[in-house]
Amino acid sequence: MAAVHYTAVSAYNPILNCSMMKKAVLVAVLFIAVAAISDIYGQTGSGIGAPEGKGFVVSKGKQNWFFSFGGNANVYMGQEDNQLYFKHRISYGGSLFFGKWITPWIGIKFGIDAAQYKGAVLNGENGNFIVPNEVWDISKARYKLDNLQVQRFFAFNPNIDVFVSLLNSLGKVKEDRVYDLILSGGVGLMVNSGNKVNAATNAQGDYNIYSPTLNIGLQNKFRLSDGWDMNIDVKAGWVNNLFDGQSWNGQKTRRGDFFGSVGISFSYRFKPRGTTAYNPDVYINEIESCRNTLEDLESRYNNLVAENERLKDENAALARLNSTVQKTPVATPTEKSGEVYTENRILATIEYPIGSSVLSSNDLKKLREVAGIMKSNPDKTYEICGYADNATGSKIMNIRLRNARANRAIDMLLFYGANRNQILKATNDGELPGTSSRAIVIREVNCE
Repeated sequence: MAAVHYTAVSAYNPILNCSMMKKAVLVAVLFIAVAAISDIYGQTGSGIGAPEGKGFVVSKGKQNWFFSFGGNANVYMGQEDNQLYFKHRISYGGSLFFGKWITPWIGIKFGIDAAQYKGAVLNGENGNFIVPNEVWDISKARYKLDNLQVQRFFAFNPNIDVFVSLLNSLGKVKEDRVYDLILSGGVGLMVNSGNKVNAATNAQGDYNIYSPTLNIGLQNKFRLSDGWDMNIDVKAGWVNNLFDGQSWNGQKTRRGDFFGSVGISFSYRFKPRGTTAYNPDVYINEIESCRNTLEDLESRYNNLVAENERLKDENAALARLNSTVQKTPVATPTEKSGEVYTENRILATIEYPIGSSVLSSNDLKKLREVAGIMKSNPDKTYEICGYADNATGSKIMNIRLRNARANRAIDMLLFYGANRNQILKATNDGELPGTSSRAIVIREVNCE
């Protein structure tokens, strides 16, 4: 498929041709990426550097997605194709794309263009997709040639494009425009069906079924409703010269073939839609709120650190106290011969968790009060009796618990200033009515 040219050209260098094509694709990709990043970070986000009226927050991941579908008329511009009248080279195609508006003026889309292409090959020349035993009618040939073979093939072009709203980027931002003009550019990979590709008939002697493409488009967008748009699409692109298997007038130096289309498509924008205009006051308030919260948390942290230090000092003091008490020998009071002790009144009852003889802070407070009473009544005698819950634990363990509970209480009473001569220690393996029996009872007793 090609136009006939009569310009002298240099010899074909396949390595140079391939290298230049790769460089062109790479430059195009870098240009699109730099343009997209510059636009996003120069005109969105924090609003720094954004033109007046264009400070918009980049839309969130779920916002402003859309899909589009449409049909179009296509034409391929290869080596001998201009031998035919233009209208006879037009064929059909379609497209399907998904995309996202990142801001009201820039976005990205990815999808596929599919098309049938028609062209001509001079009888006897190299080329692919030649329909066997079929030639173009001489009435369709511009130069009245009767040896133009029919060339026809299907191709698919998956591609990714960056697009820009020209009206929103050059003028005032309006997301609900009735009409918008959108410019797009990107890269893709043209793939043909391959079933009629023959290396022997290819001008380069290869089996070429795919080629990188550079794509550009201009879309006229008409708003139909909040969700739907109708578009008139004009697209063009570049593909490797040998994609159709033809050379250029016997030479192999042509840098590429071109293709184009005009069509109508429809787009639907998924919810949620719209973007948020940049408002510095909102961010200033949020920053102030975060700063106040941070200061409050810092103050709480400092208070907790101070409280932790206080508790460390208190624990250290209690550890020293416990060490002193443990080192102080406590004589177990004995009953005096000939004296009978009778119960009088209960001063305190302290209960424990299962298997424990540890005193809580409330228990220590009770013992401090009892020691005060004992010091105020030096002529009285008091019994500290340990109990254990016979329903749990072994017999030996419960004996130890009764003694440990009584001994620990006596230690603290002595620490709080009680006179050891006032104290009688006792244990009881029975039940203590009204309690769990995991307890000690401090009673005042009379000696008769």
